Amino acid sequence: MNEKARKYVDMFRQVKIASAATVDEEGHPHSRIINIMIASDEGMYIVTSAGKPFYEQLVQSGEIALSAMCPDCQSLKFEGRVKKVGKEWLEKVFVDNPGMNEVYPGETRLILDAFLIYEGSGEWFDLLNHPINRETFSYGTEEVRAGFQIMDNCIGCGSCINDCPQGCISEGIPFHIEAEHCLHCGACREVCPADAVRKLH
Repeated sequence: MNEKARKYVDMFRQVKIASAATVDEEGHPHSRIINIMIASDEGMYIVTSAGKPFYEQLVQSGEIALSAMCPDCQSLKFEGRVKKVGKEWLEKVFVDNPGMNEVYPGETRLILDAFLIYEGSGEWFDLLNHPINRETFSYGTEEVRAGFQIMDNCIGCGSCINDCPQGCISEGIPFHIEAEHCLHCGACREVCPADAVRKLH
């Protein structure tokens, strides 16, 4: 895991409380609030009990999506793959999260299993400043590009600059979108007379 990814994985742990989404065997979405129990170079560790639909969905699909709100109103999101790991990780979870002993005292903890979110990609997003800021990250897989890109058939008319709500497009050959400040709203694509704006996501 590179330094940037580790920064945001640690941020998920610091926030701790996140929304976790999965799909059931019929493809229907489900969401619940969970705790990020451990952050490490291998990824993020969570726990759930064998009797819950969440457990079944994690095992069946092997996929999870997380979202969380940071204290300064920045958001975090992550989409990745998950797998069940050994009971030794459950013991470490209880050491690092002593409050779990009140919820599952003594041997009752054995109904739980730990899961590792071992790969995926995510984004940090700050909407409070102008222009907005965003940064993508990933571990165990390639970073996902999103947003929009202005292609070589750009005619330099300036329509996109005039309609960009964040003012994050600069002149050039072709014009250039500053990805870290882009809202992904698509206004530039809507007004481009040359159809030179490509959607990346």
